[in-house]
Order: sequence, then structure tokens, then C-alpha cells
Amino acid sequence: MNMLILMQGLLIMHLTGLTLLAGTTVADYVTFRTFSNQFKTLGEPSDSLLKLMSRLAIVLAIGGGLLLVSGVGLMAVTHGVFMHQLWFKIKLALILALVLNGFLVGNGQIAKLKKGLKQSTDRTDRLVSGAIVRLNIFYLLQLAIFLFIITLAVFKIN
Repeated sequence: MNMLILMQGLLIMHLTGLTLLAGTTVADYVTFRTFSNQFKTLGEPSDSLLKLMSRLAIVLAIGGGLLLVSGVGLMAVTHGVFMHQLWFKIKLALILALVLNGFLVGNGQIAKLKKGLKQSTDRTDRLVSGAIVRLNIFYLLQLAIFLFIITLAVFKIN
């Protein structure tokens, strides 16, 4: 197979994975905001919105898988030439921050939110309110990191 065609195919996969990750994060944030506004207004959670947020995690995983496989493929095709550039090292660190923030903060806060919604006491109501505030910050941080990653990839700052 022609290396140029292989590289272009991997790049298409890479951009598709990035689009799925960033787009799903935006969709998840919009769903979360709708959920939290509805919860504040009506005082009761929307099970359908919570289920939608859970299902969006599948799309995130697919996007992450595409990004990982294509990224490794691109590194193999280019013989790791980008590994020595500052912008790429920063990009990798930001991707790691995205993943860690998702697993450590996002998943933890979603679990607290779901746990607090199952019971209705003063303590769990505070737990839910705190989780909503922290999840709002979490999503905004994730989106800011995506914006910074895209900016780095475009300008390739060294």
C-alpha cells in the first residue's frame, strides 16, 4: 500500500476520533445542563437524560479507540518524527489530562450524582448540588482542553 494513502487514511481516522470525542463531550455537556436545569426547576431527576448521558460514554469510547489506534499508526508511519516536537509533547500531556479528568473526576461525580438521586435526604441533596457544580466545571475544563489541543495541532508551536 502506498504510504501516503495509508497516512491520509490514518489521519482521517484520527480526525474522526477527535470529532467524536469533542462532539460527544459537547453533547454530553448540553444533556447535563438540560438535566441540571430541569432538576433545579422541577426538583426531580430525568431518568431519560441520565440514561442518555450513560449511552454517550459508548460514543466517547469509540472516538477514543479510533484516536488511539490512528495515533499509534501515524507514529509508526512517520517513524515518531513528531515525538521530538514541543507542541506534540504538550498535546500528549493534555490528552492524558483529558483521560485522567474523565476517569477520576467525571466518573466519580456522575456516580455521586446517581447515588444522591436514589435517596432523598438533606445530606444527599447537598451531595447532588455539589456534584452538579463540580460536573459543570468538569465539562468546561474538558472543552477548554479540547480547544487547546486543536489550537496546538493547527499552530504547531515549538
